[in-house]
Amino acid sequence: MAGGLPMAACLLGPRGVLPPASHGSTFGGNPLACAASLAVLDALTRDHPCRAAARRCAAPPRLGDVLLGELAALRSPLVREVRGLGLMAGVELKVRVSPILQRLQDRGILALPAGLTTLRLLPPLVIEEADLHRVLAAVDAVLGEAACH
Repeated sequence: MAGGLPMAACLLGPRGVLPPASHGSTFGGNPLACAASLAVLDALTRDHPCRAAARRCAAPPRLGDVLLGELAALRSPLVREVRGLGLMAGVELKVRVSPILQRLQDRGILALPAGLTTLRLLPPLVIEEADLHRVLAAVDAVLGEAACH
């Protein structure tokens, strides 16, 4: 919201009313964060990154389909299930995910856990297809190495 600076906002619908002194924020009102947030809003309205990402994801090849298709095609005995939507993917493993995450990080790939056994991949909407394939190759290699140990 503020380009990486701490910033908070409270949004209310048309009927929303807060009584006086009922809301406070640790990250609200900082002049630097407010200026950064205005710059972010300006960039969003000028560059329309969400629309650009939607066009990239809607035109063949749809990157979400590439991601989920290639994850589903993994031949690792460690994979229990692949699920996801668009560029959000979860790979449920038959083993704990922590060592897999560390091995991916060693290869420059940042991923997160979703519970003890699910590898969660959330690439940015602006990811290039070549970078997505690099991530998928790393996941395949790491799972292959882990299955051999």
